Amino acid sequence: MTNPIQFDLHIGKEKPYSAKGAPCPFCRPESLTNILERRSDMIWLMNKYPVFRDTWPTVLVETSQHDSDISLYSPEKLHEVIAFGVEKWRETATRPEFRSVLYFRNFGPRAGGSQRHPHSQIIGLYHYDYRENIYPENFLGPLLHEDADCYVTLSDYPICCMAEFNVTLKKDGGTDRFADAVQTIARFVLRDFPIPCDSYNLFFYEIRGRIRVKVFPRYTASPLFMGYRITQVADGTSRQHMLDTLRSDRYFGG
Repeated sequence: MTNPIQFDLHIGKEKPYSAKGAPCPFCRPESLTNILERRSDMIWLMNKYPVFRDTWPTVLVETSQHDSDISLYSPEKLHEVIAFGVEKWRETATRPEFRSVLYFRNFGPRAGGSQRHPHSQIIGLYHYDYRENIYPENFLGPLLHEDADCYVTLSDYPICCMAEFNVTLKKDGGTDRFADAVQTIARFVLRDFPIPCDSYNLFFYEIRGRIRVKVFPRYTASPLFMGYRITQVADGTSRQHMLDTLRSDRYFGG
């Protein structure tokens, strides 16, 4: 069993929360400090509120547009954001002091983030390897889409969510169509998921030399998973409906 990562509540309570009406720090880039790199209107910087102890926490502010989102980005902006994020994530992962590096994104009131402004996080873990908690089976499932650069599946054995969508970058694949597939799934989750959904997470993984993303629709956490770590999967009829919708002209078939 791996040891938990400590969450510093003393720091956490100082964070500004969009839901409480706090001013958005990312809308005032001139006030940001400890900046690691700027590229167009993207800013990669150290997290001012390092709530996870024994980590190297960074934030990637994706755009200057406060009310935007991956599901709304133009193709050019989408490709820029994903390419930059993957580049900085993999660059961080080459540093020998980290056992592993997280790269994830929250969107919506149930996704676990404190800021509405589009951003993602890249966090170096000194003592924890997230890959010990993940199995190859977590990415297996019926094929939704495939092109020269990536393929998309719906998990038969999800990590925790009843419907987890996986986008896998092929060996030597480019990130543009990979990013397009992620955006397509995010749009489906927000517009056509069987249960109305206003939140999602993106989680990036590099396992066995392959980059993968899971797109999680987010709701109040299941008590079965919270209390017993029992994972659920959507019923067969609902799964088929999702597969048919995503394969249709409205999404990947268009």
